[in-house]
Amino acid sequence: MSTSSTASRLDELIGLGSAKRVLREIIPGNSGVHAVLLYGSAGSGKNVLASLLAQAWMCQSPTPDGADGTCRACGAFERDKNVDFLHITPQGPSQIIAVKAITNDSPKDDDPVPVLSFFRTMPLMSRHKVALIEAADAMNVSANNALLKTLEEPYPHAKLILTTDSIGKILPTILSRCVAVACEAPSLLELRDAFPEATADEIRMADGTPGRLRHLLTHRAAYEGITRLARTMLRRRRGEALVAAEDLRQVAEGLEAALKCGMRAANAETLEMLALFFSREPGAPPEWTHDIAEAHRRVMRNGQASLIFDALATKMLGQR
Repeated sequence: MSTSSTASRLDELIGLGSAKRVLREIIPGNSGVHAVLLYGSAGSGKNVLASLLAQAWMCQSPTPDGADGTCRACGAFERDKNVDFLHITPQGPSQIIAVKAITNDSPKDDDPVPVLSFFRTMPLMSRHKVALIEAADAMNVSANNALLKTLEEPYPHAKLILTTDSIGKILPTILSRCVAVACEAPSLLELRDAFPEATADEIRMADGTPGRLRHLLTHRAAYEGITRLARTMLRRRRGEALVAAEDLRQVAEGLEAALKCGMRAANAETLEMLALFFSREPGAPPEWTHDIAEAHRRVMRNGQASLIFDALATKMLGQR
């Protein structure tokens, strides 16, 4: 087996067969590819692939398989200290990527370095400069338009990696200028072989992705509360709506305590897991998934969770 850091870590990833093949063609850095879009479900492994690709492109002494993992650029990257790497993620309560993350003619002291400014200078310790835009579908209209300049007129030393859970939300003008790589979920057999301790309910709520399943197993007790809540909801009657809403609040509070993620994030995660459960539950009314998705949207827009949960439970049990 190759001793390449990139090659060995690619082999360790579950599934992603076609994505691995495409990346092995791209990672040498001499393919002429300057922009890659990795898309797939949350937890599919696309962010791991993005990290491996970024390191391979920056490595000073790459092997035919990618980064060697021993050069100065690789060492700095693994310590999260490589100045030739820029990582952009959604920010603020609305979780968007604003135009100032791409270009900013009047930056404030606390503003991050924008992508266009980052690419204007040559790399200091690496073969290439690499910018990773995570959740690229969160870019607003101005940010998308600004990014097109980099995609249309790339610097020879610049490499761009985008990731998204929702390729349908990526503008066609952006998509057409990237090599799009699908990060497919592994088969059910591959998941069961890799995680023999996982239950059928946990695999269901992980939406078939190894990253989410690993997360669920790490916080198993908190997520088991969601499973119990879902099964209880299937047995509840119309007059038990307020009790069901209180149970929903308690489960979300337990998740917040386990993940330490903030109450709004815990409320949203609880609703998302319930939606995944009921979407694959033969005994659940088909309207439930839609109702939960609408409640999730209201929570993400900073609605009052207690009122949203009361209304959701009342609506769901009223359909039985």
